[in-house]
Amino acid sequence: MAIPQNPDARFHIEVIKLLLQVATSDDRVTREEIDHIIDTARGFSVPLTELSLLTRCLQEGKPLPPPNVGLLRDNPKDVMDAVHTLVSRDGEVHEAEIEMMRQIRELLGIAP
Repeated sequence: MAIPQNPDARFHIEVIKLLLQVATSDDRVTREEIDHIIDTARGFSVPLTELSLLTRCLQEGKPLPPPNVGLLRDNPKDVMDAVHTLVSRDGEVHEAEIEMMRQIRELLGIAP
């Protein structure tokens, strides 16, 4: 995967990677979640090539690339806002999603 030079673009790609991890945390990905991730990626102006590579992993059942937590720590509030929005998107919050949010907060250094 080519990494864009723009720091905001790199951050946004890492957020999308994280959102894909969150969407798959409950072992089912809803249409609402996928639509939200795609809309978020478009809003972030994530290059189509990057988004295609990520969604292809999902479609083919391949492991998703892990997000760069170091980059995500640059703006933990925006990261958690994106995660909360995704988790609530399908109207159901599963135990696995709650656990994933706890782990993300921990990785980002956010106090409970």
